[in-house]
Amino acid sequence: MVHVPATPALGFVSMSFVRNTGELLAIRRQLKAFATEHRLQITKVYVEEPGPPSAAFDLLESLLESDGQPLVVPTLHHLAAIGHPLKIRDHLRRCTHEVLIATMPAERTC
Repeated sequence: MVHVPATPALGFVSMSFVRNTGELLAIRRQLKAFATEHRLQITKVYVEEPGPPSAAFDLLESLLESDGQPLVVPTLHHLAAIGHPLKIRDHLRRCTHEVLIATMPAERTC
């Protein structure tokens, strides 16, 4: 069997939609498991803290420097730290960055 290396991907979580550190750790595990199932390897998870965006801008810079690197988020709501989630997703897709949602619809809590 030929081993196909995993495609590098980035993750993004906004703490505005996370209740505590335990939930953040669970979300990180969920992103990693989702990525593995889709032959991706998350190289970094950007975590946006409440207040002025900083991790969001670091994420966008990393995406701009990459060649179509996918982005994995728990839900599209997390992209609200950057702007309107659907517009951000569509813009990233136009720039060849697939946006993947790790949480199944029935599991979504935010």
